[in-house]
Amino acid sequence: MSPQKQYFEEPVVRVELSKVRFPKLCPVCGATASIPSRITFTAGGTKWESSFRAHAIPMKRLPQPKMQVLRFFVCEDHYDTAEGEDRYKSFCLIIDGFTMAFFFFGLLFLGDAFSRGRPLPFWSVAFSVLFAISLFFSWIAFRPKALQRAVKIVGFDSSMQNVLLAFENKSYQEAVIQENPMASELISWIIKPGS
Repeated sequence: MSPQKQYFEEPVVRVELSKVRFPKLCPVCGATASIPSRITFTAGGTKWESSFRAHAIPMKRLPQPKMQVLRFFVCEDHYDTAEGEDRYKSFCLIIDGFTMAFFFFGLLFLGDAFSRGRPLPFWSVAFSVLFAISLFFSWIAFRPKALQRAVKIVGFDSSMQNVLLAFENKSYQEAVIQENPMASELISWIIKPGS
């Protein structure tokens, strides 16, 4: 297929990873920032290749994908250590599983009460509310953090030398372009290879 132009709703910033220096401003609120933070991204995950033979199954590891790091500065209010985050997310998933099972049985009993014209059982309504509350806390646990919402990686080239970034805070976007006049530019479209 032929290459196609992809237009962005709002212009994004293309930066050279080897040369870009981000300003000492918080990308979330724009305040003066001094705490280093980073976003790590790769072109793909680790892949394994196996070849099957009757007598042996040798495994050979494919090369690791390129990993790049964007270094930002954030203010104290938006610095996130992510301590205990995995435990909280795991706890939410376990609670969601239990409340989903209770919700399912509660729905069965609610349907039975509706079909027989009986009053709604309190405990089945309580399980429905408990399930909704657990989903709300899971939404809080799994939503993107403030830095992830403020700086979005839109894409990168195949060699991972340039990355396209969308900034929520437009004054921070202007500061990045002003601080890196030779390593950044504002673009509104790219040419994607045909698939």
